[in-house]
Parts: sequence; structure tokens; C-alpha cells
Amino acid sequence: MKIFRALLFLGLATLCCANASAQTVTSTFDENYGLSKLNTYRFVEEEREKSDPLASNTLTERKIVDALDEELLASGYHTPPEGATPDFLIRFHAKAEEKLDERGTGPGYVKGTLIVDFYDAATKRLVWRGVATGAVGGASLDLRLAEDEVKRAAKGLLEQFGRDVLGF
Repeated sequence: MKIFRALLFLGLATLCCANASAQTVTSTFDENYGLSKLNTYRFVEEEREKSDPLASNTLTERKIVDALDEELLASGYHTPPEGATPDFLIRFHAKAEEKLDERGTGPGYVKGTLIVDFYDAATKRLVWRGVATGAVGGASLDLRLAEDEVKRAAKGLLEQFGRDVLGF
């Protein structure tokens, strides 16, 4: 009986930890736009608010650009020739917030969110938004884990974008 209880506890603990570290990806898009016509892109540099963690961490900002760029290139998208207008512009935002475990009794964790927006370059109209969320630390932010999660988020977001382009 003690072995059964120990195994049950271990299984529940593993399940709780897996839920805390799981990453979710969602998206929404303008169904009347026709995402399939997008081929070339450019990242938009922007002034970040002080509350944006990327305002003071340009290393992470660069890693997000690199991860998204890598996934876009692998998916067949590319930057236009110098001086040419891209089909879409990319902006992104990130945030990190401390969360309590689901029961409110155990140690908390840091939840990171990456929001990526694609805008039609000609009209500046938002045509697609993807949001990835996941744990990026235990009681405090783990920069190594955050970097790994950025790569996973970029991959998941571009997979979701591909499904949105195809309509499923």
C-alpha cells in the first residue's frame, strides 16, 4: 500500500510539473485577408515601453528575432531585396509574470508570453496574431530556460501560422 501511495504521489507531482512547463500556442487572423499571398517580411524596430521586459534586455530581443527569422526561412519566407517593400511586417512583445501553482500551496513559477503580430506592409493592417505562453522559470526567471522556450515558441507560432494559411 505504501508503494502504491508513493507511486501515486510521484505521478501527481510529475503531472503538476508538466502542466507548469507546458507551452500553449494560439492565434487569430483576418479570414478575409488571404494569408497565402504573404512571402516576404521585415521586422519592425520600435520604441518599447519601460514595462516591456525587452526594453532593457536587447539580448533576449535579438534571440527572439533570430528564432523567428530561422523558422520563417525554414518555412519558405524570406526578406525582400534591399529597398524593396516586404509583403508583411513583424512586431512582437514579451512579458513575464510570477504565478502561483494551481492549488496556491506550492512554489510558484514565472510564466512568459510572446505575442507576435504580422501586419500587411502596404496598409499597416494587422492580419495575424500568435500568442505563445509557457513557464520560463521556477520561483525566478531562468534566462537559459527562457531562451529555450523562445525557440520552441517561434517554432510553434510558425507551425500555427502555417495551419492558418492552409485554413485548418
